Amino acid sequence: MVALLVGTALCPAAAKAQSNAEASADDAPGDIIVTAQRYEQRLQDVPASITAIGADELASRGSASITDLQYSVPGLSLFEYSPSKQFVQLRGMSNILGGSTVGLYLDETPLSLDAQGDSMPVRLLDMERVEVLRGPQATLYGEASMGGTIRYIPAAPKLGEFSGSAEGEYNMTRYGSDGYKGVGVLNLPLGDRVAVRLVGGYERVGGWIDNVATGDKDVNSQDLYTIRGTLLAEPTDRLSVSLMGLYQQSDQANQDFAVDRKTVIASPAFANDHYTLAQGKFDYDLGGATLAGSASYIDRTNKSSSDISPFYVPVLTAPRESFGLGLEPGFITEVALASRIDYQIFNTELRLQSQNESAVGWSIGANYRELKSRSLSETVTAPNDVPADALFGDGRATILFNDQRTKIEYLSVYGEVTGTITPELKVTAGVRYFRERKRQDTDSTSFGIDAADRNAATFETVNPRLNLSYEFSPDSMIYASVAKGFRGGGFNLTSAGGGIFEVPVSYKPDEVWTYEAGTKHQLFDGKLILDASVYRTEWSDVQSYAFAPGSAITITTNSGDVAGWGVDLSAMVRPMRTLTLSATYGWNNLEFQNATADKLPGDPVDGAVPESWSASLDFHPSLSDNVTGLFRIDYQHAAAGQITLRNFGGQIVPRPGRDLVNVRVGAEFGPIEVAVFANNLFNEDAPNIVGPFGVFLENLEQRPRTIGVNARMNF
Repeated sequence: MVALLVGTALCPAAAKAQSNAEASADDAPGDIIVTAQRYEQRLQDVPASITAIGADELASRGSASITDLQYSVPGLSLFEYSPSKQFVQLRGMSNILGGSTVGLYLDETPLSLDAQGDSMPVRLLDMERVEVLRGPQATLYGEASMGGTIRYIPAAPKLGEFSGSAEGEYNMTRYGSDGYKGVGVLNLPLGDRVAVRLVGGYERVGGWIDNVATGDKDVNSQDLYTIRGTLLAEPTDRLSVSLMGLYQQSDQANQDFAVDRKTVIASPAFANDHYTLAQGKFDYDLGGATLAGSASYIDRTNKSSSDISPFYVPVLTAPRESFGLGLEPGFITEVALASRIDYQIFNTELRLQSQNESAVGWSIGANYRELKSRSLSETVTAPNDVPADALFGDGRATILFNDQRTKIEYLSVYGEVTGTITPELKVTAGVRYFRERKRQDTDSTSFGIDAADRNAATFETVNPRLNLSYEFSPDSMIYASVAKGFRGGGFNLTSAGGGIFEVPVSYKPDEVWTYEAGTKHQLFDGKLILDASVYRTEWSDVQSYAFAPGSAITITTNSGDVAGWGVDLSAMVRPMRTLTLSATYGWNNLEFQNATADKLPGDPVDGAVPESWSASLDFHPSLSDNVTGLFRIDYQHAAAGQITLRNFGGQIVPRPGRDLVNVRVGAEFGPIEVAVFANNLFNEDAPNIVGPFGVFLENLEQRPRTIGVNARMNF
């Protein structure tokens, strides 16, 4: 849905503008100030397709993660194996290979990684808002922002104010176990110019999948921990300095794989993730311009496991002349692939930008990011280890082993200028130069045969953006834009060819051009808000699966082209102060244009949802002088999609469509709110993905109906 929000102020002067905007929000929602383009604008004046969900809206929905917002934001969908294994797509820009196609930011810190589906999760605790910017955002937000950018903006400390909140929740998942949540927020003033904001939360997400092999119940329960602290200081009227620290942990003994809520895997597919993030930033008002800078450091560890027994136990017992190990049946009955990946990420950015007080608004900046990672994976067998003398080589005594060290240095410079041609006509032009230096060293073992790969390359790209907008009035506009997005390149393991087959060392970045036209209107004193856009996507050199020449060895190559049209629509009507009705619609028909080893012309993009829509009703009637009623209902629909693996026997992995209904009913008693809720009210049970898929033999299940009670108190 379209929600209108206040943007994060860039300096103390901006904070005053924000305060004024908040004061008038009920009368003119479109006058609220946002900073999606890195400088202050009325939301109505931003010539782009943007959805923003604020703190009140997140609370009203009961949203705990970005998963709860999909389908209700035009073009947004995702699937996840666990909180730390998310595949996010916008406008059909999705893939199961390579890096992320959607940029993710927590405040000023980029979270996107070099591996698709491995993005860092963010719990929506004490968030000021979530912004979803659709279309390529490479100029201002850099790599991975091909389909768009999602920005998580945490609530900032409030100067001179002692306040806080407490939240508790208890819920029950059908067929499964109970869940509960506790969240506390405390805002402490430390004098007139310094304040600190502390957030702590624990969430127990009940499981509903039983392990038939072990007899364990509800094995996919989750434990989630979040601690965040932010210090804000404004030593002068011109300078603002902020420090933020975040620790987040998620533990799940078994991911959401099952068939009809039952799994038969012998070895649990656990997923445990934790990361620490530290960020510092400043804004200095130079008078007519703002100098802004930020620096951050992330330390993350992700551990997971997959049961691959059905693939490898038959190989272990097959005769050696059939390329098996010839082990006695029953000697090894379980084979698990255990993985661990550690990240250390440093990011810094310096930006000089106008305060948008003249006919020309502008922003220039530079960004440096260094990512180091080490990925370890190894097979673990039971009840016995693999005998070293049973293997084909004299390397490590294991079936599979991989040790991969990666270092990536990103450097970019960018600039964007918005000029007023006439009072109604504006033009924005921007460009980002990006250079990525990447080195990857891999030592691996396969059935006792050692191999080593040493790869290094530099990838460069220039990414322009052009936008024209025309305002018929302060409350109605049209716009047109063209923008380029990109994703970094990578490496293949050349040792896979064994010196016999030619395996290309690297694959280059893929890129997308999006051509868009849109219109935005707020009518009847802001009681009706309409946004619409139509766009054309042309995605070239798509990173796809292929085969090394003359072999059955799968590699990554730039062999595909994707193109198609799309539409985003959203509407909000407020017939009375206490009632808000919202609706959204998103459609795209992205398809592969040429035949590759992995795709045929007409195949859809892997994992993408081609069509989705939503509707919501939010009603807050006054029940008495001190009591306000709460009633909300949300409906979300997603059409079916698929993952196409033509180089694996032509396998089509379905992503069934689904219809979800959430309901929330309660009352506000002054600062206290109590509500009962039901998520997935009608118990939609269509799997998110129908297995088998890769090393996963079972379905990725949809969470059944969950009902509960939630209580909040502000002070």
